[in-house]
Amino acid sequence: MIGYKIFEFDRVDSTNTIADQIFQEHDPAGGEVVWAHDQYAGRGQHDHTWLSEPGKNLSFTIILRPRFLAPHRQFMLNKAVALGVADFVAAGLGRVSHPAVSIKWPNDIYVGENKIGGILIENKIMGSKLDTSLVGIGINVNQMVFSPEIPNPASLISFLHQEMDIREMLTGVCRHLNARYAALQDPGNGNLDANYNSRLLGFELWRDYTFRGSTNRAKIKGVSLTGQLLIETHTGDTLMFDHGEVGFVR
Repeated sequence: MIGYKIFEFDRVDSTNTIADQIFQEHDPAGGEVVWAHDQYAGRGQHDHTWLSEPGKNLSFTIILRPRFLAPHRQFMLNKAVALGVADFVAAGLGRVSHPAVSIKWPNDIYVGENKIGGILIENKIMGSKLDTSLVGIGINVNQMVFSPEIPNPASLISFLHQEMDIREMLTGVCRHLNARYAALQDPGNGNLDANYNSRLLGFELWRDYTFRGSTNRAKIKGVSLTGQLLIETHTGDTLMFDHGEVGFVR
């Protein structure tokens, strides 16, 4: 059960770093959460920094032991986690009018064209199994003013116009994540592929992307088993991209 045990800290460099220390020293069963009120060196994708105002947002890491997944299927975990966070955001915004909640491949959570959350998953493989995953999650909750280094931020408060209780938010997101993680363990995966595609920003929509040195009109067709983005060009070709090889044009 995700969140059955919570390690709470006032201030840490990175919850992923603390979670890794717990893994190394205690061999946890999985489902433990490392939560910090202030994370001053949070990590994002490809060595980017996750910037967050102390005490205003959710910054936490979940320790998982997804040994039921073969390493080549590890992106299924990304799908389940991204869907869980998107479910939480959509539920939180459910009582107000808001743009669509979507997943910007591979691991960003958007409301409309603005980023409200991010995910960083660090996997440890042992033999033929995915032994441990450290799932770092950041969600903007009560922050109103953001660094100019962040080009398109959003937060729950910007839509709800009232402050949320961070501890209650943590309980809520763990509940949604647990539901998706349980679906991942089901042999049929609980329609995770279809659900992920339905949330995927740009799925089956013609729009502009930058790749291979130019701007191109194309549409997203989905994600490969190993997590590469599948894009169809105007000539009918389907191309595969790793993270950092394609950009969305706003």
